[in-house]
Amino acid sequence: MDTTVPSLREMLAQVPDPRKARGQRHPWAALLLLLVVGLLSGANSQRAVARWGHAAPRRWRQCLGFTRPQGPSQPTLQRLLRTVDIGPLEAVLGEWLQQVRAAWRQSAARWLDGIAIDGKTLRGARRLGAAEPHLLSACCQRFGVVLGEVPVPATTNEVGAVGALLDALLLAGETVTFDAEFTQYLVAEHTVRQGGAYLMVVKGNQPTLLADSRSATAWPARQLGTAHRVRLAHGRIEARTLVAAAARDIAWPHARQVLRLHRRFVHKTTGRVLSDETLYAVTSLTPEQASPAALLRLWQAHWTIENRLHWVRDVVFGEDLATIRTAHAPQAFAAFRNLAISLLHLWRGREVTAARQYYAAHPAALFRRLGLAPPGL
Repeated sequence: MDTTVPSLREMLAQVPDPRKARGQRHPWAALLLLLVVGLLSGANSQRAVARWGHAAPRRWRQCLGFTRPQGPSQPTLQRLLRTVDIGPLEAVLGEWLQQVRAAWRQSAARWLDGIAIDGKTLRGARRLGAAEPHLLSACCQRFGVVLGEVPVPATTNEVGAVGALLDALLLAGETVTFDAEFTQYLVAEHTVRQGGAYLMVVKGNQPTLLADSRSATAWPARQLGTAHRVRLAHGRIEARTLVAAAARDIAWPHARQVLRLHRRFVHKTTGRVLSDETLYAVTSLTPEQASPAALLRLWQAHWTIENRLHWVRDVVFGEDLATIRTAHAPQAFAAFRNLAISLLHLWRGREVTAARQYYAAHPAALFRRLGLAPPGL
């Protein structure tokens, strides 16, 4: 990793401490580090993180910065998540993870290492009546690193919140992929104004753009090229064919190419057709910036955010079963889950569960990874 990227400890030290000086028992940065280490070691709840802190040998707690013989209690961690200023927390984590991602990138082609944006509901928190249980996230397609997250207020929807998320991202030279809900004129303008590009799925919520897309891709004279991909996955044969066409006369901001994707899924054993559909999209990327084959990969990789982030949070980290509901605690804990998942993806790729099991059994390896172990350990 680039040495200009601050360490995890230095990064978390930038999160403001909301506590009053009187009655503080544990250093603020040590508490934040404990949440990260606990999640990386297999703990899925405040109580499990507190148990990990109590059970760990004292030398590990000292590496985190604790000075007392015993680790913090579960109520202490609960108060932390309830009182931490969520805005600065998300800003610090997002900025640091964007720096880490930039340091890990080596020869990725400009514009083609996409950023996927999508929303997710904290179902457990919503069942218990938590405020703002719906979050909007931005995830790096290549590494699975969470680059930013904002809450969706009850007074608006994901489209109303996406502007705040885009403002928090460094979009120069980046392509943001959106599903059809975000295919809005202002979202396209906002993305390009910040130096980025977009790939937006077009569906019935934009009927004029959808009709123009069908017409543009059906006219052979405007077609720029095609790409075809067949693969075997999940017990089915997946065939995808993408046609790219020039976006002349398309009344959409900064549109350069219109895309048609024919997607056909067939059951491997029986030959039964499981799905056969045609989808459309529009992008501000020029043919020189992205070929049809690159656009096909970029479009398909949009679902990284569902498979490598939302599913992992729900199933592996037990987010749907979480009972945190007070103030901004659900979002704060989700931010630490995002941090842990991002680090695991960078270190071990898709082996998230195996990595957590390994670090639970080998804390020395985890502390060395995080730069928390003393020399010679």
